[in-house]
Amino acid sequence: MTTFSYILRDTARLLTRHCFLGVLTLVTTAAMMWILGITTLFSLNIQNLLQNLESDLVIHAYVRRGGDVAQLAESIRTMESVGTLTAVSPQEAWNKLEGRMGGQARSLELLDENPLPWSFEIRVRSVSEVSFLVSYLMSMSDIDDVVYSGMVVERVSAISRVASRAAMTMFILSIMITSLVVYNTIHISLYSRREEIGIMFLVGATRSYISTPFVLEGTFLALAGALLAMLGITSAYLPGVRLLQESLPFLRGLVEDTRTIGHLGLLLVSFGATLGWVCSFVVVTRFMSSVTKPL
Repeated sequence: MTTFSYILRDTARLLTRHCFLGVLTLVTTAAMMWILGITTLFSLNIQNLLQNLESDLVIHAYVRRGGDVAQLAESIRTMESVGTLTAVSPQEAWNKLEGRMGGQARSLELLDENPLPWSFEIRVRSVSEVSFLVSYLMSMSDIDDVVYSGMVVERVSAISRVASRAAMTMFILSIMITSLVVYNTIHISLYSRREEIGIMFLVGATRSYISTPFVLEGTFLALAGALLAMLGITSAYLPGVRLLQESLPFLRGLVEDTRTIGHLGLLLVSFGATLGWVCSFVVVTRFMSSVTKPL
């Protein structure tokens, strides 16, 4: 118990002795963790928005006159890429057309009969499967034409790829910079006390007794930085989402569940503490090996 109290005392001394460096490390770590959290939320929001957009992408397949509608519908539904399929009769299509034309719907009375064929409204499970499904539908003899938002599909796929790469790049950069800052902080702290550490070795102090305060210092700074980052995220993110939805009401699927944000905060804090411990342990181990190496 006495040894543990000495370790805690030395850890407190390290934090107060290098106050400026500790504050700098704390602020830098908090900024990097904030970027990491915002990047994660950005990635989640992009995924949700793309999923909502995918669910709104509809493929319209028009049946040739005389085609077996029931058999065609059953054949298309068996495909794994098909989410939902709705058969639209000529009368239903006619009613929709009248509703869209509004006051100009009277011009439809000039037609002797309803020229609209049976059609299918198909929603896919994933935007990446649209091209394959369209090719398959076009190869069916009873399908006369297929209409879909090809340009939208391509742009959605491109946005998804770019967003994933950007999020991964930011994630890796945040980890590297945070690790470098914590590593250098502990290294400077060790170097400034190299003579004191050498004397402690001479009087019989164990390696674990000397190194533990430095490891705790790095872990504490990284943990505190992660907590500050999460505090900044929770205080700025939710109001920002509400403001964005008020300005752009068509945006659906933004992450605003407090439970999801709470889970993210727990992961971020755990990651920060683990990162701080790993970096501190590595630099302390290397430094102690060099100090205790015989001349």
